[in-house]
Amino acid sequence: MDLKQSQLNARSDSHLVTQAQQELPHVTEAFEALVSRHEQMTYAICVRYFGNAELAEEITQETFLKVFQQLKNFRGDAKFTTWLYRICINLCHTAAQKRSTMPTDSVDDLSDDLRLSTEFVCDDEAQCVQYCIEQQPEQEKAMISMRFNTELSLQEIADVLDIKLSATKMRLYRAMESFKQLYEKYCT
Repeated sequence: MDLKQSQLNARSDSHLVTQAQQELPHVTEAFEALVSRHEQMTYAICVRYFGNAELAEEITQETFLKVFQQLKNFRGDAKFTTWLYRICINLCHTAAQKRSTMPTDSVDDLSDDLRLSTEFVCDDEAQCVQYCIEQQPEQEKAMISMRFNTELSLQEIADVLDIKLSATKMRLYRAMESFKQLYEKYCT
């Protein structure tokens, strides 16, 4: 890592955002530092949301492309990470909706999926946890993903989802209860 990159990494998100807003699209060093700092967490949210590394990578790239395009419009009313994760979750929702409306290739594929969902048995803990998360409705998946893959507080999650703190707490509670039931059913 060179001296300039080291100096950029030492700056806060707000400083990097301000610098990137002034320099983009011609100079990308501050933006690259933001990407480097947040890409793993963004990817982790997407992986938890979809359970699919390839799709998670694609959504992560789309997230940072959208951030690149919209950074000039970021006002700083919320933390940069709140804004970033909101973009990420919105793109996850959109991709999930597109996937759910796509026609299945065949009746055999559909019957395989149904059989898997009713007969799922797994010895691998991580795979089982991911399966239980995938069975959650979209909002609950997002809630679990943000709570356990980011360092966001409940208030920041509420800001990302644009809901009240009390609703955030209730949704997280419901998501965890639902997850617990699925986990007990499939993983114990």
